Amino acid sequence: MTDNDKYPELREYLRGQSYSDVEIDHIIAEVREYEAETQVDSIMDSIDSGHLDIQALIDEALKKMAD
Repeated sequence: MTDNDKYPELREYLRGQSYSDVEIDHIIAEVREYEAETQVDSIMDSIDSGHLDIQALIDEALKKMAD
């Protein structure tokens, strides 16, 4: 397990199901990929619904870049 493993409970569950460390690493990589895709979808949904002000986010990013 790496120090930055966000899924210690999942790792332990999978160990309890008798998956090998190699299988567990592969499963967790798939979960990370799914999570990243879900986050992108969620952000786009938030922009579409008006819950996320994309221009404010852009302005803040550019302000931080200038600082």
